[in-house]
Amino acid sequence: MADDKTTARRELRLLQQESVWLQKALFALRKAEAMHEKVSKLRGEEEMDPYNVGHGAGSLPLGDIEDATEEHVESLMKTVKEMRRSLR
Repeated sequence: MADDKTTARRELRLLQQESVWLQKALFALRKAEAMHEKVSKLRGEEEMDPYNVGHGAGSLPLGDIEDATEEHVESLMKTVKEMRRSLR
């Protein structure tokens, strides 16, 4: 019983840390996007190119990565909340 609770608390702590790091990554992505916008304005570009992140054979829009990460963080937070309730 004690081992189960210890394992559950350790898992809870790791899930919380994962969520924190993903939130920091989102912050960094948004800062990079803001710098991209500033560069576009500095160049006098009226239409800003979408900010894409290259990978393998193609690229992904940064907004899609942000959306997916936000959804994952929300899912993690929901799981953490449920685990906290069950550990009481």
